[in-house]
Amino acid sequence: MNGGQLKSISVPERGKGTVTIQGSEFNAGMYLYALIADGKVIDTKRMILTK
Repeated sequence: MNGGQLKSISVPERGKGTVTIQGSEFNAGMYLYALIADGKVIDTKRMILTK
């Protein structure tokens, strides 16, 4: 966990949406991701990626 932002994905429409992350883009490890709406952090989760 180096503390740097690796990727940002914009979802243009409001409401329900789906984002698929390609795990092959990243090294194995633990990552934090956040949902940000209207400039406010709504929730933050963690993802553990294994190879």
